[in-house]
Amino acid sequence: MQSYCHKYINVCFTVHRSLFLITMRKILFLLFLGGILNSAGSQNLPINFESNEHSFTEFGGTQFRRVKDPLRPNNNVGLFTNTAGSEFEGAFIDVKNGVVLDSSQKLYFSLYHAEGDSFSFQIKLEQSDQSAPDIFIQRRFKTSTWHSDSFDFSKAKIVGSEDPINAKGTYKRITIFFEGNELKSGEYHLDDIKGFIRTDGNQQNNGTPNYGKLVWADEFDYSGKPKSENWHHQVIAPNNGTWFNGELQHYTDKIDNSYVSDGTMKIVLKKERYTYANSTLDYTSARLNSKFAFTYGRVNVRAKIPAGNGVWPAIWTLGTNIGETGNYWGRDQNTVGWPKCGEIDIMESWGHNPRYVSSAVHTQARFGGVETGGTYLTDPYNDYHVYSLVWSPEKLLFFVDSIQIYEYNPDVKTADNWPFTKDQYILLNVAVISQVDNNFDSSKMEIDYVRVYQEGEDSSTLDAPKSTKMGMIYPNPVKNIIHIENITDYISYTLTEVSGREVLIGDLTNSIGIDVQNLTPGLYNLQLKKRHFSATETPQVFFRVIKE
Repeated sequence: MQSYCHKYINVCFTVHRSLFLITMRKILFLLFLGGILNSAGSQNLPINFESNEHSFTEFGGTQFRRVKDPLRPNNNVGLFTNTAGSEFEGAFIDVKNGVVLDSSQKLYFSLYHAEGDSFSFQIKLEQSDQSAPDIFIQRRFKTSTWHSDSFDFSKAKIVGSEDPINAKGTYKRITIFFEGNELKSGEYHLDDIKGFIRTDGNQQNNGTPNYGKLVWADEFDYSGKPKSENWHHQVIAPNNGTWFNGELQHYTDKIDNSYVSDGTMKIVLKKERYTYANSTLDYTSARLNSKFAFTYGRVNVRAKIPAGNGVWPAIWTLGTNIGETGNYWGRDQNTVGWPKCGEIDIMESWGHNPRYVSSAVHTQARFGGVETGGTYLTDPYNDYHVYSLVWSPEKLLFFVDSIQIYEYNPDVKTADNWPFTKDQYILLNVAVISQVDNNFDSSKMEIDYVRVYQEGEDSSTLDAPKSTKMGMIYPNPVKNIIHIENITDYISYTLTEVSGREVLIGDLTNSIGIDVQNLTPGLYNLQLKKRHFSATETPQVFFRVIKE
């Protein structure tokens, strides 16, 4: 293992615990480098290269530029070109709010190397106040397409040694090296550098209010149609019998287009010829309006999204003052049109750009939209993800699994660019547009919960998919074994990461508990399935578990 560190004019190379000798030329170069270290701009995670802000400062011969993704249209990425100028070429970026390793010690990224040969990739983290040693992780990769991965800094090493460290705290500078300790040229694409920016995924970033009080939710812990007290089916097409954006479906209130079962709500897009109000279309789906509206707070929606070319799922909000025929709120408050009412897109995805989810804002100032933020997910069709909005008087923040992907914050707020001072309501729908494949049959969005929080005391259920009787499991936080009270009523368990990835599955029939001692510290969701349950009960219960 080799490592490299620079702090102003301090330089050290370590290769298999031996000191690497450098020439005077390299020392002079690094003296020059030390003079520019403080000149780098600061930005926040995620680094997705969609903005010119996401620019790296190069050293050692590396050249950096922001380019169009060679494999994924409509996406910008970072291109790092090694020129074989020195053994340790690289680039760094300063992160304003830092990489917080207290709750999650993973830093996520995506890599692409067109040549397809094996290459070394290293990430080094530095603290601005020198209160902790610089740390790094290095691995080799071989990929001729985009590859998403992560570095776990609970298994990091200290720069300048081979000593391991369980890294915690906040690190402000990210330095990357391709082919460290090698005089090797090449081109390397990088995208979607993500990590936690706060120690609690339900706290807000940058001093926004503490939206911890649960004020409205649908946990979908029932069966049948969506609760009428919570949801309104919007079926009247407001555009002369059709929907805007060239959508090809009718929205219906039929139970096969929207229903609740097994603890989740399904919104199903189907290929079927259907006539409504003398208009015949070839697809049906559902569009739900929440009968709850609010000003400021946090929205969390845990969901799987549908797949398919032309399929367009959305989790979003509109102002209750919109003048739109057929929506729940327009009956009483139809005062303005779109986009003057304001639109907040918490999550949108288009089937022609697989695995990409994005957030956006629409206002009178930018009729079509504003700059959007987004990220690629490994498998949003089969894995649950939590899509979140934090709406304060100052800004709109968008998150996927507590990782910020976009911020909307006009410097000067006007009625045209900031209509977000009045109530908004939540919409859930799946549309279809012209890119749909001829052989498309059906696809669904599956929603585990919808929750809205406002200012107040933290709720114990913020991160849990479902929650009930939290005293049934102990201890929590846990180091080794999760013990379960009244275990005879439960037959199996599933433990998942907050992303939805399953990490442990087991039988509880003859068990004394769940062994988690080998898991990485962090937040997990625990599902217990019941042996016996009544018609009014859900067959499973959920808990939030913290692994120390």
